Amino acid sequence: MKNDIDRLTLAALSEIYISLHIFDLQEDTLFPIKTNQYIDMWSANFEGCQDKLGNVMNNITVDEHLGVVTEFTDLATLEERMQGHRVISTVFRGKVNGWCRARFIKVDDNVDDKLRYVLYAVECIDEEKKKEDHLLYLSQTDLMTGIFNRGHGEKMISELLAGHQAGLFCLFDVDKFKHVNDKYGHLVGDKVLIAIAEALQKVKGSNDIVMRLGGDEFAAYFVDILSEETASEVINRFFDEVAKIHIAPMTEEISVSMGRFCIKAD
Repeated sequence: MKNDIDRLTLAALSEIYISLHIFDLQEDTLFPIKTNQYIDMWSANFEGCQDKLGNVMNNITVDEHLGVVTEFTDLATLEERMQGHRVISTVFRGKVNGWCRARFIKVDDNVDDKLRYVLYAVECIDEEKKKEDHLLYLSQTDLMTGIFNRGHGEKMISELLAGHQAGLFCLFDVDKFKHVNDKYGHLVGDKVLIAIAEALQKVKGSNDIVMRLGGDEFAAYFVDILSEETASEVINRFFDEVAKIHIAPMTEEISVSMGRFCIKAD
């Protein structure tokens, strides 16, 4: 009866995880509970738990996460890292299954209190990560324009200032925006705001921050822009982009008013 329950438990676990392996750290052997073609292929010609595990993870992990995964799967330091823990885990992005969570789960200690049996389990969390990223995007983004909302934009600028990142800070609003809404309706007004945000996106650099403060008010922080000459270049490029905006059925030109000042690093 107990063997049947154990078998059913492992079968249920295997539905959750991509792979499950029991490692015997004392004997340097592993027992596969659930495996797949990639694990079998990349572990076939290697001896010992560390070499097998290392080669599999090297091949399934994207390059930018390889350092974290290599440190996590270092069996020589595993006992020390699991002191006081039944489970340790890390998250990485794989080449085959996307985002994954890997866990070492303590199964049993040896009689001399040395770590011996551990379960190594890998779970696909790609859908979970996509939902998490989407929720993060919603919390950071002005949903109408697609640029940062006020809360996140201010947070990002505060972090730059805390790091003594000098730059050009601009505040601006759309001229006669109430007239646009009154004459053409809010749908046209929304298109104007979206077009202004797109103009900002075209002139910002990869490290610059642009955000909608609310209504027709926007703000931008352009890093490393301190001289009058470079500030004018950025602002004029933005004005040039705004001048290209034409929203039907508007006949008026769209323009913005701007205030600006430079922040110097200490």
